[in-house]
Amino acid sequence: MPPAKSRLPPFDNSLSEDEKIVQSFLTIIQTKLDYKILKSPTKNERKVLEDAILYPGIIIGSLFGIGTFIGLRKAPQLVLNYMNKSRFPNKPPPQYQEGLFVKVAGTILDGAMASLVGLTAWTVSLDKQKVLDSAANIPLMAGNSEISNVLCDDFVKMYSSTSPRFWKTNTDDTVVAIQKFVHNCQKREMYERQIKQELGLSYEEMKRIDLDLPTAVPEDIMEKDKDSFDWAAVEDFEEKFDEDD
Repeated sequence: MPPAKSRLPPFDNSLSEDEKIVQSFLTIIQTKLDYKILKSPTKNERKVLEDAILYPGIIIGSLFGIGTFIGLRKAPQLVLNYMNKSRFPNKPPPQYQEGLFVKVAGTILDGAMASLVGLTAWTVSLDKQKVLDSAANIPLMAGNSEISNVLCDDFVKMYSSTSPRFWKTNTDDTVVAIQKFVHNCQKREMYERQIKQELGLSYEEMKRIDLDLPTAVPEDIMEKDKDSFDWAAVEDFEEKFDEDD
């Protein structure tokens, strides 16, 4: 039996099949999540992303950067003054003072070096797992979620078109986060549908109207939905839909 052909778009041949799948999701993010959304996410989304990306990395990076800048500015003067003191043990040594040009140029160079050190420290201290978990849980947040509105449909479609074996056997952190994001998208959709049904909205209204969720999506919404699903209501709805046709 010939092997099944990949349904994924063509990528660089140097990528493995698993990497191509991940790249497919990254492509969706690049093409669908425009600069406007990234620049002005909703308040809740901004809080989640800032907490995951900035803390504690920004604090650690700032401490390293400030410490490096102070060290670069003060260390040369301390060393030169110590050397002068050794050369003139019997009288007060001349104190080294920077000229204006050296001071300005040195401040710029030291500031650039300190910024690089601070950025490196922030990057190293960044908690990748925290960032992935925070991003994956965005669909569960209350209110409106622009990121979920833009990405969920395409992510769910791509997830469904990928072999289930891939999701079961791949334990890479990024892959697990993608799978979690998709599952949370499905939970958000189910929660929205429940609320719209409780409001008595018609099928067309349910498709057309976007709701701000009053509370965060319950983690166990899938299990609750299975236990409390009203099949009679679905049959009544289908009968009305057939009558309209």
